[in-house]
Amino acid sequence: MSGFGINGFRRIGRVLLRHCMSRKDVQVLAINDPLMVPKYLAYTLRYDSTQGICNRKISLEGNTLAVDGKKLLQESDPRKLKWGERGVKTLKDCQKQKKRSKMSLTNKNVVFVAGLGCIGLDTSKELLKRNLKNLVILDRIDNPDAIAELKAINPKVTVTFFPYDVTAPLAETAKLLKCIFSQFKTVDILINGAGILDDHQIERTIAVNYTGLVNTTTAILDFWDKRKCGPGGIICNIGSVTGFNAIYQVPVYSGSKAAVVNFTSSLAKLAPITGVTAYTVNPGITKTTLVQKFNSWLDVEPKVAEKLLEHPTQTTQQCAKNFVKAIELNKNGALWKLDLGTLEPIKWTKHWDSGI
Repeated sequence: MSGFGINGFRRIGRVLLRHCMSRKDVQVLAINDPLMVPKYLAYTLRYDSTQGICNRKISLEGNTLAVDGKKLLQESDPRKLKWGERGVKTLKDCQKQKKRSKMSLTNKNVVFVAGLGCIGLDTSKELLKRNLKNLVILDRIDNPDAIAELKAINPKVTVTFFPYDVTAPLAETAKLLKCIFSQFKTVDILINGAGILDDHQIERTIAVNYTGLVNTTTAILDFWDKRKCGPGGIICNIGSVTGFNAIYQVPVYSGSKAAVVNFTSSLAKLAPITGVTAYTVNPGITKTTLVQKFNSWLDVEPKVAEKLLEHPTQTTQQCAKNFVKAIELNKNGALWKLDLGTLEPIKWTKHWDSGI
């Protein structure tokens, strides 16, 4: 039986472990990952979004993860580990990842459609660290204290607020964007981040989470579309992991986020025609006041908020850092899963093709 060692326990390492455990001629004798939190690793190994549930023995002893009795090692320099003394004959390094060049946000004009509470505020703070030229906030509610706080963080960046209700008709959205382009001349990035989590408000949930996003995108295409001699642009649409797999107790919210994923994927494929690239960033359960107000459809689960918060969550600060990381990676068509403090690309499986 071949003795196997795995260094790096992100998606590739976890898939490799599952494959090894399915074979009788391979025995995994050592696993090392210096960067990841054991509690997170245990959860992602047990519940993999692509591979399904892992039914092997996964346990946490204090802050140590064990899989089938093999404890996870956490050595920052894997060369210091005496793999051979552990019986390892073959070592697979899953830690190294191809470096992707990042887009610089310096001197960029960014329009951010979002409320300045929780994730929206922390993401704005993170964006300001990148020395933008202009950060334009669009929201229904004027929050002068938050705007003042943002202006104080980085005086080099001009922070501007415009009142905007994403449920407004397309004509009104186009009028607002015309004003913004007139004032700032160019916009480099649009972030559509408005959203509500309340299946009691069916029409408003769809209007805010999906229709408003489509209208804002449609309106800005009038300025960006290269068929109209526009310069092109970048759209970051904020969806949700429920766009991949629904929380069935909140089908309206989940459905609206699935629509965002499909709409954005279509935009990405249209990039050669329009010159506008697009991707979605899809956060998992994040500790915010919004989750605490989560209402299920027809009250099928009155305690849906409490039950969601029983699962591992992430902070708004973790969310914000990974939002901006995804924007800097700037990968057209990407479906980013932002869960438990990590950013991970999702591969979408095609089950049907229109043929056109």
